[in-house]
Amino acid sequence: MEDKEYQKKNLEAIYSAASLAPVFKQNAKFCVNQFAELMPYIAYGDVMSYKFVIRATSDYNDKSETNSVIVEYGSIDELVNDGWRLD
Repeated sequence: MEDKEYQKKNLEAIYSAASLAPVFKQNAKFCVNQFAELMPYIAYGDVMSYKFVIRATSDYNDKSETNSVIVEYGSIDELVNDGWRLD
């Protein structure tokens, strides 16, 4: 299975089950400057609301909706096509 298809399938499963707050690998396009040393993720509340908001945190245990927004998308396809990959 192609990587993009694999990513989309896994993200769709996460959103369908609202099972966790997904964490992503660094995306060179966005993880620079103030986000360079931070962990990208989607907050559980955003998953529950079916929002595609990549946020940043320095603490793995703090994956809240109050942390800085890196970028927001309209769909899983947009997110995956922009280079984000699950960690």
